[in-house]
Amino acid sequence: MKLNHLMAYSNERFPLVNMALFAILFLTVYSVARFFTPLPAHPATTGIACWGMLAVISFFFRLRVFDEIKDYDLDRINHPHRVLQSGRVTLPQLIRLSMAGGLVEGSWSLYQGPVTLLAWGLALGYSVLMRYEFLVSAFLKKRLVLYAVSHMLIMPFVINWIWSAYVPWGAAWQAWGLLVGLSVLSGFSFELARKLYIPADERPLVDSYTKTMGYVPAIVSVLLVLLAGVGVQFYLLALLQAPLFPFGLIGGLYGLTFIVYTQAIRRPAAKKLKTAGLLVSLFMLTSYLSVILVVNL
Repeated sequence: MKLNHLMAYSNERFPLVNMALFAILFLTVYSVARFFTPLPAHPATTGIACWGMLAVISFFFRLRVFDEIKDYDLDRINHPHRVLQSGRVTLPQLIRLSMAGGLVEGSWSLYQGPVTLLAWGLALGYSVLMRYEFLVSAFLKKRLVLYAVSHMLIMPFVINWIWSAYVPWGAAWQAWGLLVGLSVLSGFSFELARKLYIPADERPLVDSYTKTMGYVPAIVSVLLVLLAGVGVQFYLLALLQAPLFPFGLIGGLYGLTFIVYTQAIRRPAAKKLKTAGLLVSLFMLTSYLSVILVVNL
């Protein structure tokens, strides 16, 4: 596998911005864990945390590879120009790379102790079930929302894996639950937002929530999931004794997203949906960063 081909694949399907988001996810859980269970000052602590970040990035890369395996034949029809579908990288190469990443995940989990190793095993097991679509592929593919929910439930396993490395079993369960809720709701809103199309842009072989649910119901669903995420975010910030600024920032972002989606309902336009989708992504990023900053500043 040529390095330039691998970089082209990464830019297309697993870009640096995705890696940064997964690193931020790790830091969010790590920061909340530190708030409730302060870690001793030690030079090695930062290095171990970076090791953990790499492990989390590797885990999500393997999820991407699993998706590539599942969707390969369909993507050859819909996206023949992609790096993988054009043969510049191959599935066996990506699988080997993800297996190498598994060594990073497993070694970090082992270093953190048996509870973390078990938590990683549970997350890995659920991801394998996702790979085989819970052995009911035909059933799930006809139900796009249920399919998305079943795959979004990987987030509690990932949060638990990171959390278990820093917080004793059963401690600070309320904060753990809020982190799980925040990750699921923000991730689900992002998933919904990225598959919304105006009627003229719908394609026969490409699934979308606007096609499955209807144009207006799909947009309303994004706003409702986001609103639930705002509630969880506010609760978590209050638990962390945050100042007023992050509350205003999160609330303002939701208000702006609401306005843009309302405009898209009144006058459907692909550009408005794209803008709203970017705001949803910004909302998710801001949610995580606000937690990190509140704990560490």
